[in-house]
Amino acid sequence: MAIAGDGNQLLRACKEAIRDSDGEQYTSGVDIGYCLGLVNGVMSTMDTMNEYLLPKEKTCFPTGLMNKQGARIVAKYLEEHPASLHRDGAFLAMAAFQNSYPCKG
Repeated sequence: MAIAGDGNQLLRACKEAIRDSDGEQYTSGVDIGYCLGLVNGVMSTMDTMNEYLLPKEKTCFPTGLMNKQGARIVAKYLEEHPASLHRDGAFLAMAAFQNSYPCKG
């Protein structure tokens, strides 16, 4: 069950947010808000949870990572993993960030 929407919905929304960020005319402010809000919530939660995780489970976000860049990371991950798009969008966003920003050492 996808509470916040599945990967298909998140990919569509984040593509819309990327188009808006690039200065193109957007068609859905709701999609843009959905993507950027989910990205922000997932990044904030993951950053907070680092305190409670084993070192190999942590995600080390770079300083100054913006929601717009996070949307690009999520969209790229989703496009590269089409077989997973049926899964929960927040789960997939977490996977995208873990894949992009593993902690070193």
